[in-house]
Amino acid sequence: MALTACVSTPQTASTADAVALTQGQSDLRTSSRQLVTHFQEAGWSANTGGSFGQLANMLLNGRSDTDAPTPSETYLARIASDNSDSSAIFTALDTDLATAAGMAGTVAVNARAIGEGGAADTAALAGDLTATEDAIASVSRALDFFDQAMSEAEGRIETDQVMALRARYSQLRTEFDRLGESADAIADRRRAVRSGAVS
Repeated sequence: MALTACVSTPQTASTADAVALTQGQSDLRTSSRQLVTHFQEAGWSANTGGSFGQLANMLLNGRSDTDAPTPSETYLARIASDNSDSSAIFTALDTDLATAAGMAGTVAVNARAIGEGGAADTAALAGDLTATEDAIASVSRALDFFDQAMSEAEGRIETDQVMALRARYSQLRTEFDRLGESADAIADRRRAVRSGAVS
């Protein structure tokens, strides 16, 4: 994926603390917001209904809505009706996984550029780290979501399509790992700036 607009040139944008951002920092925040918003609107970062969610529902409502569709079931019902052929289901899942991986990759590239240098303001770097962590949280939930969606779709698609989707899913996981590495690099740079090792 090409590194785009990640040069450290000052611009007029600023954080809530009135810290001037570089172009790269602005790109990171923009790509992170776009990812979080898109994942939420698409339903990819929805809670997949694990044990904690079920327990919370029981505590709040006094019962467990076991008949309620999971987010992934709702998603599959939206992208493919009961009479949809395997190609339609595969194409929808493959397209969404590719979009998710692409957006995660863009944030990872932007975050990596910040971690590698250019910014030397602790407040701005804190915002960079927050933006990266917001993306990480959304991608983490999306990984759970797509894993469940693919498992539920396996009986309706061909074996080679399942394998192709798993390969695409691996791309999303790779970008998730890159996001984590980039967040670590930003955190390290922020600590260096605070200690005076970087100016």
